[in-house]
Amino acid sequence: MVIDRIKQGDIRAFEALYRTSHRKVYSFARKHTRDELTAEDLAHDVFLKIWQNRQTLSDTIPLDAQLLTIARQLIVNQYRRGLVRQQAFDAYTHENTGITTADEASNLLNANDLQGRYQRAMSQLPSRRREIFELSRVEQLSYDEIAERLAISRATVESQMVKALKFLRERLTSLFFFL
Repeated sequence: MVIDRIKQGDIRAFEALYRTSHRKVYSFARKHTRDELTAEDLAHDVFLKIWQNRQTLSDTIPLDAQLLTIARQLIVNQYRRGLVRQQAFDAYTHENTGITTADEASNLLNANDLQGRYQRAMSQLPSRRREIFELSRVEQLSYDEIAERLAISRATVESQMVKALKFLRERLTSLFFFL
């Protein structure tokens, strides 16, 4: 069985899996990211994770299902980090609204300006506060999970989040009236 051979570190079995399943994983990632390079990177990451965690492969779940589950998790993680979100939005907007080239250029400039302002505001946060904010908003950890990971109290996490949000509101309110 291929899974057993991979679990035992058989590189040839792993290479065979890569040859037979890469296209399926790539297509899945391409469909969900709408970007060839991102999809290729994700496909490679899936196989890297399979190899690195080969001892934990399930004997009862089909290998293709395990591959696509890992791909789905990686895509979700990238969406959470915002790496794919803008690409998918741009592709969707272009395909579904017929935005003109001038509009697209204007939107890109506005998005770049917004991203720059956000990054500048984030860089001005104290490092610990920024770390707490990113754990909450990017990695979507609960306050309890953040407190446990950083070995601090939940009250400290809450306090730092209040301060981070207040700071970002002050810096970015002119851009968004709803912050």
